[in-house]
Formats: sequence, structure tokens, C-alpha cells
Amino acid sequence: MKIVIRIFVLIALLLFGAYQFVSRPEPTIDRLHNPEAVNNLHLIDENQKTGFAIYRLGEPDADDIASLCALGVREIAVLAGTALDHEVAYRDRCPGLQVVYNHEDDLSPLDAEWLEAFDAWVDRARDQGLKIAFRCTCGCHRTGRLAAYYQMKHRGLSARDAWDLALARGYMMHAVDYFSSLQEQVLALEEHIQGVPCTQGEHCVAEESRLPQRCQDPLSGCGWGTFEPVSGLETEAIERTANSGDAPT
Repeated sequence: MKIVIRIFVLIALLLFGAYQFVSRPEPTIDRLHNPEAVNNLHLIDENQKTGFAIYRLGEPDADDIASLCALGVREIAVLAGTALDHEVAYRDRCPGLQVVYNHEDDLSPLDAEWLEAFDAWVDRARDQGLKIAFRCTCGCHRTGRLAAYYQMKHRGLSARDAWDLALARGYMMHAVDYFSSLQEQVLALEEHIQGVPCTQGEHCVAEESRLPQRCQDPLSGCGWGTFEPVSGLETEAIERTANSGDAPT
């Protein structure tokens, strides 16, 4: 019996490794925007005229935080609720990086008010020409789902095109889709954007909000921050860190 269990575990590990290898995207394009190989970092959208850019990534280490600073990222939303262990713990590598959201979201569908708060953050970043990012742990499920939503809501892509682009910009998404019906959630997000009745059952966008839209201290896990304007001192700190020896160039 023990031999059978060991064989089963070995097969499961091999399948998991195969999924990770097969679903890893071709890095050629992303090398231009991720030269320091930040954990599963991918550029979602940018406007070179205004300076706006939005990235997705996985859980960062100290060098990853410094690399984000070098890219000019000023604000980050942490969908895993682990900002204290990463963004805050490595704050010396990027003093001006502001956490605007820090909550351990689960794999259940997003709610309408949450999406409105995310859209407000994106609109503000577009208006001010900010570079922003969001992450979870692996940079695949919660992050991949939100990246697909962004492509549909803010760039007008279809669910099919948004899904294909999300797959091309983040590994492990095939695996998490198999276990958590990620495609159904993307389809439900498209129906929500279009304002039509949802046909995806339990995967539909939730009507009741699980978190307050705004809070004073997002690090406490209370919801989205109040999006205070980035101060001149913070901007100088980002630029100073990006140009120092601590951050890659």
C-alpha cells in the first residue's frame, strides 16, 4: 500500500512539474520589461507618452522589490495579504513603494464593488501617469484573473482574447484553471462588464461586497486604500533607489 501511495505522489509531482513547464510563457518579449527576472513579472499595458504602466507578478523577494523600483513602480496591490512579509519587510530596497491593497483574497468570484475600486485605482494611475502593479503568490490565479479583467474592461478585448493573452503572460495558469474553473470566472467577468445576465452559475461576479471600498490603512487588511497622491518625497525616494547601487538598472 505504501508503494502505491509513493507512486501516486511521484506521478502527481511529475504532472505538476509538467504543467509548470508547458504553461511557462515564451520570455522573448518580456525580457524587454523584466530584465532582472522578477518572479512571474509581466507588463499588462503601458502608455509611453504619459508614463502609465501596469504590471502583474508573483510573490517578490528583496531583489524583486528593488527591480520594481528600477522599473518605476510606485504602487502595488497585494491580493495575497502578505505585504508585511515582503513589500514592507524589504522597504529599504524601494522606500517609495506604496501598498494600496493588502488582503488575502480567496479563489471565489470577485464582487462588483471590489472591481469598481480596482477600476478607480487604474483610472487614477492613468490620469497621473503612474506605474502600478498587482500580485498574489504564484502570479497565476488571482493575478491572472485580474489581468484578464483589465484587458476586457480597459482595452476592450473579448474573453477569448483576454484569456489567451493572460496565458501568454503568466505561467501555471493552465494548472489553476483545471482546479478552479478560471475560464468560467473570466467569462463571468465579461458578462459583468457588458451588463448582461450572468450564465456562469457559481462563478458569477458577486453582488454583495466582502470588503469596504476604501480604508485609511490598507496594510491592516481592511480593503482598498484612499489613493492619496504620491508626494514629491516619495517620488524622489523611488528615483534615488532606482539610480543607486541597491537597485538593478
